[in-house]
Amino acid sequence: MAALGVLVGAYFTWLSPFHFGPLLAALAAFMVCAAGNIVNDLLDLDIDKINRPKRMLVTGEISRTQAIGLAVTLAVLSLVTSLLVNMEVFLSVVMAILLLALYNFRAKRIPVLGNLLIATLGAMTFITGGLAIESRLTFVLPGPLIPAIFAFLFHLAREILKDVEDIEGDRLNGVKTLPQIVGVSRALLVALGIFFIFSLASFIPVFQGWFGRAYEVIAIYLIDLPTLLLLIFVWGHPTPKMVRTGSLALKGGMALGILALISAR
Repeated sequence: MAALGVLVGAYFTWLSPFHFGPLLAALAAFMVCAAGNIVNDLLDLDIDKINRPKRMLVTGEISRTQAIGLAVTLAVLSLVTSLLVNMEVFLSVVMAILLLALYNFRAKRIPVLGNLLIATLGAMTFITGGLAIESRLTFVLPGPLIPAIFAFLFHLAREILKDVEDIEGDRLNGVKTLPQIVGVSRALLVALGIFFIFSLASFIPVFQGWFGRAYEVIAIYLIDLPTLLLLIFVWGHPTPKMVRTGSLALKGGMALGILALISAR
């Protein structure tokens, strides 16, 4: 998804993205995301024994030493790869690595801040794609800034839902999250509110005439309305199974969102 985000960001710069730079930037994003997830799994080993007992580090299929070596290798390769594109993409990758380190070692134990960092990282993939083509066009509307804003709101809603899903494991391991502070119902209401804002924002390109009918059908009728109704139901019936369903629906919505954005141009 990170690699696809970069390619879509390149696609939204109004210039042809199908060349060496965006592909390298997408590969760098893929490796950064992989490295960050490995570090997250290493640090969350005790939590995953409760929340994700089938993960390979938990079962011992991969050793901690192997995982650390792979994470370092991927991080270094992402820096080298991004440097081959341009300095803007290199600096974006450096920032992503620093933000992931801040998240993994500190911020994810601070309520809301960790959610905001992950949402920011999701948005950065589209900006990085734009930078791989032309930095001057990256923040011109309609451009990569639109999917970046969408990604920020979408990721933020899903991160809060994931915190509700993982509440027991987080509580037992001393990780404070929004659902523990305000309660499950209020946390789900916050996620619902964020997704509602996302749904309203997704109408703007249609009203402005930037995106066509295909985007409208996929984004509004296949993503926004069904997901909004599902999240309302999850809020009213916050069972573990329903929360898990809502989280999976948002994950699937990300893939559909990529399709909507590709069809928009």
